[in-house]
Amino acid sequence: MPRLPQSSTDRALDRHSLPRYVRSRGTILKIIALFALVGAGVYLRGSPWSSWNRFQELSLGVAVAVYVAAVVRGRLRDAFMVVASVGLGLTVAEAYALVVSAPAIEINAPGYSVLRSIVGWGPGQPGVYRARKLDGRSGSVIYDVGYTIDADRNRQVISAPMGPTVAFFGDSMTFGQGVPDTDTLPQAFADATGYRWHVLNIAFPGYGPQQFLRALETDIFRDLLTEPRLFVLLTAPWHAERSSCLSDFAADGPRYVLVDGMPRYEGTCRGNWPVRLRPLWTRTAMYSMFFEPVFGGARSVDIDLFVSILVRAGQLARGKYGVPTLILYWPDEAYTRRAGVTEAQIMGRLREGGLVVIDARLDPKDFPGQELEIPGDGHPTGVANRARALLVRDALAGMTR
Repeated sequence: MPRLPQSSTDRALDRHSLPRYVRSRGTILKIIALFALVGAGVYLRGSPWSSWNRFQELSLGVAVAVYVAAVVRGRLRDAFMVVASVGLGLTVAEAYALVVSAPAIEINAPGYSVLRSIVGWGPGQPGVYRARKLDGRSGSVIYDVGYTIDADRNRQVISAPMGPTVAFFGDSMTFGQGVPDTDTLPQAFADATGYRWHVLNIAFPGYGPQQFLRALETDIFRDLLTEPRLFVLLTAPWHAERSSCLSDFAADGPRYVLVDGMPRYEGTCRGNWPVRLRPLWTRTAMYSMFFEPVFGGARSVDIDLFVSILVRAGQLARGKYGVPTLILYWPDEAYTRRAGVTEAQIMGRLREGGLVVIDARLDPKDFPGQELEIPGDGHPTGVANRARALLVRDALAGMTR
């Protein structure tokens, strides 16, 4: 005789008919699992960022969905099972992208980068901070250097202790990521000019044109720029992603919007909800591998903002400090083509805005047997920094004749 289906009342009676110790054990296991999930979440939130963080977060999300599905009943349980299945698929895709791409591992000394008002972040307290980068596949050392941060919380430059000042603004390329203090662009310029100038390295990794403009708007470096002679910024078209808050690491940086063709300060990137949500998918290995090459990058409107920020910074440099701004521009034709503009158009607009623009490209044929970029990293080597320092030296000599 076929068995009739049980009613919900019968099922409830069956559960209550289980021995009490079995029911208690199930409750204890659920409580233990809940504490384990909460502990894992707290650990991930407090751990330093690494390329495996998104994989760990996705894995935790799947575990939470499975836990909820085990606790609830009915349609809600089915919904969480679907969420768990989708999450599992994304977790597998992220793991695949991480294994195939094998991103490098960066290890910086604690306190090297800290939150700073106005510009968002910057160097920590004075001292020497060790920085290492390892190949993600072999573990071999790409670079292992020390960054000396001076009393003014800028990277150290050995130059004239006072007098007419040449200040270098910018990001990791100017800061000198991956090279020792002696090989940075500002230090190379001080060396090339015979220590005639007081040289400042006000750059830091992750900065964009928006930090340059905000610093001039607020005069945060006024005490250091008592006798300014020239401001220098090494930039590239992909900095437009930072000035438009498209780069997830720029969340604490200044945010600008174009109003009647002029950049207007609007707080920080973190205050813009679309920007706050972007890292959920952009800071993943699968995004970098599958989507960014096709859909990533700046648009023409982002380039417009990028150019306007630089032009406005140059105007403030002239108006408030009485100095010209030299733009060392590193073209990337493939990138700008995707954005719908040309390098000639960008450099032309910068020059029309009153900036001195120098093409910062270097031909490897002029440097036989020498690396211009750190292998496995991409940042300029000391050789490249010394070559670009000569470009700045010659341009400054032409201005002071």
